[in-house]
Amino acid sequence: MDIVCLQIDLARQKENISFIKSYVDFAALNGYNALLVYLENVVRTDDTQYFAKETTYSQDEIKEIVAYAELKGIEVIPAFENLGHLEKFFAYPALENLSECEDEAKEGRGFSSLKRGTCGCTMNPDLYVFLDKYITDVCSCFKSKYVHIGLDEPFDFAVCARCKAELEKGRSKADLFYEHVMHSYQLITGLGKRMMMWDDFFEYADIAHLLPRDIIFCNWNYMYVDNEPAGHWTNRIKRDWFRYYESLGFSYIFCTYAHGASCTYNVDTFTNYANKYNPIGAIMTSWDKPSSFYFGSYPLIAYAGALWNGNCTTKSEKIKIYAQFLGNENRARLLLSLNIPAFYSGYTANVIQMSENGYFPKYMLTQQLQYAVEEVRTWVKEDDDSLQNNIVTDIYDYLERFHLGLRVENLGEELFDAREGKSFPERYFSDEILDISQRYDFVERNEMKLWNIYRQDIVSCNNAFQNRRLARRAQLQQIEKHIKNKEERGILYTDLMLHDGYCTVKMEIRVKYEQECTPIVVYSGGAKSSMVGFDLGGCYGFRFLIENQPIEWLEFSVSGEGALYPLNFRYLQNGEKYVASEVEILQGRVENIENVLYNDTRFAVMGYEDGIAHFNDIMLAKRSNSVKIKFQKLAEINEK
Repeated sequence: MDIVCLQIDLARQKENISFIKSYVDFAALNGYNALLVYLENVVRTDDTQYFAKETTYSQDEIKEIVAYAELKGIEVIPAFENLGHLEKFFAYPALENLSECEDEAKEGRGFSSLKRGTCGCTMNPDLYVFLDKYITDVCSCFKSKYVHIGLDEPFDFAVCARCKAELEKGRSKADLFYEHVMHSYQLITGLGKRMMMWDDFFEYADIAHLLPRDIIFCNWNYMYVDNEPAGHWTNRIKRDWFRYYESLGFSYIFCTYAHGASCTYNVDTFTNYANKYNPIGAIMTSWDKPSSFYFGSYPLIAYAGALWNGNCTTKSEKIKIYAQFLGNENRARLLLSLNIPAFYSGYTANVIQMSENGYFPKYMLTQQLQYAVEEVRTWVKEDDDSLQNNIVTDIYDYLERFHLGLRVENLGEELFDAREGKSFPERYFSDEILDISQRYDFVERNEMKLWNIYRQDIVSCNNAFQNRRLARRAQLQQIEKHIKNKEERGILYTDLMLHDGYCTVKMEIRVKYEQECTPIVVYSGGAKSSMVGFDLGGCYGFRFLIENQPIEWLEFSVSGEGALYPLNFRYLQNGEKYVASEVEILQGRVENIENVLYNDTRFAVMGYEDGIAHFNDIMLAKRSNSVKIKFQKLAEINEK
């Protein structure tokens, strides 16, 4: 392959130049010939001297990095954004008018916690005036023949009044996206460079066949990849992308994820898929490090560099590469036996109020980590500042954080089990919380040590490093407080069908109790299983804490992008099980709702599955699709 590229994300976390140079050294040592530098607004130009110095670099500092990399044989490729991921620009009053949304929660998809969202408005001429100049100025610091222009994840694209006016003229969102890609192409080629872009939004706007053939598509997939990569967005649109690109005459690159504990499943399976075709390169991406570090990925980065250069073809060679960083081959075998999801949306925020039901892949992972973290912890030396120890420490911290998150979730499950009648030793919960807290203390000492070595005088982006530590403490305190409260409560059971793993669809549950005047919200939030990328089929369910009163009726509503597929509802109160006995459609799109009256795998459909329809009509996700459910004692039904 022509391009074997490592990435660094300077937009989400500033790094010391000394560390960046060491990262370049590591790339060169392990067979990489390029470094993709993700920028967003991280460079201060003459026009943007008001950008915060503590989170950005001067142009001279960028030139210093580029010059150093050149000496090491590394081509430095700038990676911009000029449509999505512009939130750091919008944070400055002078640039906030460039956003697509003034209030993303009302106008957009509701994916962002930021008022103006992350997407720019292509119908606002000021967007191009500013970003074209900014990109041109920053490109002057780089000598690469390539420029990556981004174009990924512009979820709130074309939803403002100006854009809607264009759509009312008969143009489509795909048309507007095509025009923006072509504007970007003209900008980059005008600078004498070749354009790279992420390709994920072709799942919404099917325009690849219309584009100039010298654009390089970068296909990212960070999960397990089978014979074809799964799609990214609603409905998981599948297409044999590399075969498709070759049929059209495009060059393309496959992009893997630098796993924080150097698990290899993504690199191995995506490379296996890519080997059927002819990509011009591969990129090892690494993202979003304001509360973590790069070192845990170093064994994987080294392995991928060898693999992509044809220098690692056997299992024993793979083990030897890992052993170089871990100390011996036994340690390498242990780490290589782990397959930890890179993305895990565990329901840890409020485990006393809701609990996800267990399922086998999650159980296997929990059991595997239970023993692995104990062994890996013995590798860590608190008084050792060597690179090998820092790599081992970062891997341990990643594994332990993941494992402790699972333990916190399990605490929630056991609290529900206790309410269902299971008995636990008197000090079980307090001892478990104490052990989790002490283990977090050890992880945090490790994290602070690494921060002081590599990021002294550097601030954590959006205070993520500090906020994560505070959130852990608050969570454990909340659980302790709940345990001391002996109040009797009921339990609501909800089962759903997992049609796909895309986790943007949300659910809300409102309950009207017989003795209350007003219904209350039991839950509002995410609705997919926590291992969405790995457990893509079958049933899943949750338990919610409710009052210890009979339910007159329950309203179940679905909104957001996509649909939900509920199977069944039931609840427990004073030792009696109640099951759904009547159901009424209140509004929206609801099909086969009678299926929720059966306690089996028959399921209803609530909402709109068509991702392209959501893309073209942003308000589709605002519609509520709801039903009202009444219950009857299971014993009474069994008597009939």
